[in-house]
Amino acid sequence: MKFKNKKRAIYFNNIASIVFVIGTSTIISYFFRGPGLFSSFLFYLKYSSFGFALGFSFWLGHHAIGRFTEKKLDWTKNPKKANIISLLMYIIFGLIICTTIPYVFHRFVWGDLTGKDLFLTVLVMSIMIFSLDMIVISLFYSTYLTKYWKKSIEANEELKRETLLAKYEALKNQVNPHFLFNSLNTLSGIVEQKTELATGFIKKLSDIYRYVLEQSDKELVSLDDEMKFVEDYIFLSKMRFGEALIFHSNLPADNTIQIVPLGIQMLVENAIKHNIVSDDMPLKIEITVEDGFIIVRNNIQKKKTVVSKNEPLGLENLKNRYAYLTNSSIEIIDYESEFAVKLPLLNAHKHELPDY
Repeated sequence: MKFKNKKRAIYFNNIASIVFVIGTSTIISYFFRGPGLFSSFLFYLKYSSFGFALGFSFWLGHHAIGRFTEKKLDWTKNPKKANIISLLMYIIFGLIICTTIPYVFHRFVWGDLTGKDLFLTVLVMSIMIFSLDMIVISLFYSTYLTKYWKKSIEANEELKRETLLAKYEALKNQVNPHFLFNSLNTLSGIVEQKTELATGFIKKLSDIYRYVLEQSDKELVSLDDEMKFVEDYIFLSKMRFGEALIFHSNLPADNTIQIVPLGIQMLVENAIKHNIVSDDMPLKIEITVEDGFIIVRNNIQKKKTVVSKNEPLGLENLKNRYAYLTNSSIEIIDYESEFAVKLPLLNAHKHELPDY
């Protein structure tokens, strides 16, 4: 069916082109011969053939140049070069046709001019025909350029989308080894301090890491699922720090709210990693929702040991992941006594903020 429709469209386009050429040829011939063009049918054929020759020459020539430039020139990678070459081809072809056909008709078909008169007449007619040709080319060429300009934009947008997706996948792929590495560090601390809890920790860790693997191919997860994961992570952390780690969350029950996988957990982990957690100096972590953002805040009591700046992931990872998903960026609030990060909440069906 598609083949038949395409074939039919080509057929009607060719018919329309022929009718256009005949009509244009008649107008061109009338422009040079006046009303006398229609004095007889033979007179019409004799002198309109000049217009037919011009019309069909330009039609076939422009079509051939268009096909050639479409196949041989790269309009997406080097549009400037393609534009210059194709435009020069149209101009050179137009100059050849505009001088050759008037000369052939006046010299050999009509045989009405020779010498200087032939030269001057051909020159004037060439200028007039070339001017008309430039008008037609400008209309045709603007349409042609618009077509390839649109194709170029579409190709660039597709390339940008694929590049962003590749970068986003790379960012997500960093999460799993990062999480496992830090969990193993936590496990080593428990083994050293509370050996009897190590077995339970390992079992809980396996459940948590199963969640990590399940979310590895997802751009977003529901806030409910993410918070269950965070609470499990807090449970494991409390096995190490006990009451020195204080955690509160006050979040709405809404399955349409989405967030990047392991985003909240990463902020909780960073708070524990960068701050002192002890009975004398308990670390307080609170998670709330305000104005379309989920806020993770903690009191500041920085460790004296400086954490390596080459640490993978962190806030930069979160910024890049959200930059891929939404125009709303994360916000960082760093006070003297409190540190907070605001993550945009996203809708389940679209990458947009929910109404809160």
